[in-house]
Amino acid sequence: MKKSFSVFLIVLLLSLLLQLNLGLGEEYPMPNKLCALAFDDGPSAKLTPLVLEKLKKYNVVATFFVIGQLVNNSTKPVIDEMIALGCEIGNHSWAWDSMDKMSPDQIKESIRKTDEVIKKFTGTVPRFFRPPNLAIGQVMFDNIDKVFISGVIGFDWAGCDRTAEKIADNIIKGMRDGGITLLHDVQPEPHPTPEALDIIIPELKKQGYEFVTISELFKRKGIDPFDPKYKNKVWVYVE
Repeated sequence: MKKSFSVFLIVLLLSLLLQLNLGLGEEYPMPNKLCALAFDDGPSAKLTPLVLEKLKKYNVVATFFVIGQLVNNSTKPVIDEMIALGCEIGNHSWAWDSMDKMSPDQIKESIRKTDEVIKKFTGTVPRFFRPPNLAIGQVMFDNIDKVFISGVIGFDWAGCDRTAEKIADNIIKGMRDGGITLLHDVQPEPHPTPEALDIIIPELKKQGYEFVTISELFKRKGIDPFDPKYKNKVWVYVE
């Protein structure tokens, strides 16, 4: 009787753990593909933590392309948390202005200032650059010594017909092995991207994806993006 009661308690406890999702989350297949979550336009002390909470929830990492003028003492705790989670920081320029019509000196200044403030707060200089508004011109290739990154577009910025479901659908339909996402941790509210991650991450895990930083993605794919043969390339998929 005592043994039966003990078994009953164990079964009851396991049932409760499953219901509460405490340590017994959904099982996913062994990963056989790679992808990189990447976000733009932060950091924000208010909005970026909503994305970081989702990364922690699903135990995944991401790359954040930051705006240089937003990297300061007020957002330092957010940046520190990004680094603590194993995320990577990329350069998204000093401001939000398209750079394809800028002069060489203006381009270099924007990149230099952003690199310097990122190094001040993280200790590293970013290798990757995402052009603001995806505006790209030869003058940028000639004056920015970084790897240009685009991505599978979620259409999650202000002005798009954006719901969590539509953003997720855009990413999932466009994803394949080696893919990088183009999403935003910061946009005018209401901003449904954090909720979209509750769809995107579990679904891609079900499809066998492992989430890595962009640096890790290139490393695992055995591709050196600084090889001269990739000059002027803008990466969406690392393949």
